[in-house]
Amino acid sequence: MNSKRIFSKKIYWIAGIVVLAVAAYLYFGRGGAPSMETVKVTKRTITQEVSATGNVKPSESVDLAFETSGRVESVNAKVGEFISAGRVIASLNTAELNAQLDKANADLASQRSALDKAYVDLDNYYGNVINTVNSAYTSANDAIRIKIDSLFSDDESNNPKMTFESTNSQEKILSENKRFIIKSALNGWLSQISSLDASTSQNVLEQALSDSKTNLNDAYGFINLLMNTTISAISLPASTLAAHKTSINDARSEIDSAAAKVTTLTQNISSQKATITSKQAEIKSYQASVDNINAQIAKTFLRSPISGTVTKQDAKVGEIVSANSIVASVISSGSYEIDSRIPEVDIARIRVGNAAKVTLDACGNDVVFEARVVSIDPAETVIEGVATYLTKLNFTKPDSRIKPGMTANIDIMSASHDNALSLPQRAVQKEGGREFVLIPKITSEGAPSTEERDVKTGLRGSSGYIEILNGLSEGEEVVISRLGK
Repeated sequence: MNSKRIFSKKIYWIAGIVVLAVAAYLYFGRGGAPSMETVKVTKRTITQEVSATGNVKPSESVDLAFETSGRVESVNAKVGEFISAGRVIASLNTAELNAQLDKANADLASQRSALDKAYVDLDNYYGNVINTVNSAYTSANDAIRIKIDSLFSDDESNNPKMTFESTNSQEKILSENKRFIIKSALNGWLSQISSLDASTSQNVLEQALSDSKTNLNDAYGFINLLMNTTISAISLPASTLAAHKTSINDARSEIDSAAAKVTTLTQNISSQKATITSKQAEIKSYQASVDNINAQIAKTFLRSPISGTVTKQDAKVGEIVSANSIVASVISSGSYEIDSRIPEVDIARIRVGNAAKVTLDACGNDVVFEARVVSIDPAETVIEGVATYLTKLNFTKPDSRIKPGMTANIDIMSASHDNALSLPQRAVQKEGGREFVLIPKITSEGAPSTEERDVKTGLRGSSGYIEILNGLSEGEEVVISRLGK
C-alpha cells in the first residue's frame, strides 16, 4: 500500500513539471516576451545601380549618296570590305566637266597674264616719276631764277626788290614777298627730289608727284602776280616793258608744260591702278568659275567620311544614278555603343561618366563587358505612356565578340561609397518623415525588449544594404525581426 502511494506521488510530480515546462514554453517562446533576430552594424562598400536593357549599335554609321546625277564610271569597294576615311567607293563620269574645267583654267590664265602686264605698266609709270619731277623742278627753277631774273634785284637774298615801280604798290610788295617764298620752296623741292632713287616706295613717289604739282601751281600763281604788277609799271620804256612781258609769258609757258606732264603721269598712275583693281575682280570671277567646276567634279566621287566596313554598295558601272539616292552604307568597326531608354524614375540617378557592367545575350551572363555613359538626351520620349530618356554608353575596350544589333543587359553604377556603415534595408523603419531602428535591451524585470533610435540614412545599395550616416556606430546590434509574434 505504501509503495503504491509513493508511485502515485512521483507521477503527480512528473506531471506538474511537464505542465510547468509547457507553460514556460508558451509564455517565453510564444505567448510571453518575444525572441529577436539581430544584426550588427558593419562597414562595407555600398553600390547603387540602375538596371536597363539596350541594343548595340556602331558608334558611327553613314548612308552615302551622290550629290549629283550621272553615269557610274567606277566602283572601288565592295560589301564587307574595310575602308579608310576618304576612300572613294564609287565615281561618276566627268568628261564634260573636265572640258569645262580646261576652258575655265585657260580663261583664268589669260586674265592673270593681263593682270601681270598691268602691273608692269604701272611699274613703268612709277619709273618715270623721278624724271618727271626732276624735269618739273628744272622748268620751275628756270622760269623763276632765269627767265624773270631781270625783274628783280637781290632776288636770292632775304629781301628781293623789283627793278621798277608800280602804280599798285600792294601788288609790288606782295610780288617781292612771294619771290622770297618761292626761293625757299624751290630749295625744299630740290632737297626732296634729291632723295628719290630706284628703291623709293610707290607711296613716296606719288607724294613727290603731288608736291611737284603743288609747287608748280604756286609758281604759276606767282608768275600771274608778276604780270599784273608789270602791267602797272611806272616810267618803263616800252621796249623794256615788252621784254618783261615776254619773259613772264615764257616762264608761264614753261611752268604750264611741266605741270601738264606731272598731271598726265599722275592720271596714268591712277588709271592703271584702277585697271589693276578691275583685273583683280575679273580674276576672282574666273577663279570662282574654276572652283565651281572643281566642286562639281568633287561631287562625282562618293567618299566615305569614316573608317569602317561597307554594309551596302548598290552602284554598278555604266548605270545612271540619281542625286541623293542612297547607294552605299558604312559602319565604323571596332567601336560600338549601346542605346538604352531609361525611365524617368531612374534617370535622375544617372550621370554622364557613370561606369556600367554589360552582358550580352549572345555571350551569356558569365561574360561581362565594361562600358561608360557618354550622353543622356535632355528631352524625353514617351513609350507606352512612360517617359524615357535615350542614354548612350560606349564600350571601354574593343572586343571582337561585340556585334551590332546584339541585346545588352546593363547595370549602371550610379553611385558608390566605400567603408560605409551599413545595415540590411529591412532593419530601417520609416514613419512619416522619420527613420529609426530598434535596439535590443533588457527590462528591469530581466525580460528582453527593444527601444527606438532615430537614424539618418544615405545611399540605398542594390545588394539590399543601406548606408547609415548618423545614429549608430560600428558593431552595434539592431533588431531586424521579432520571432514568435
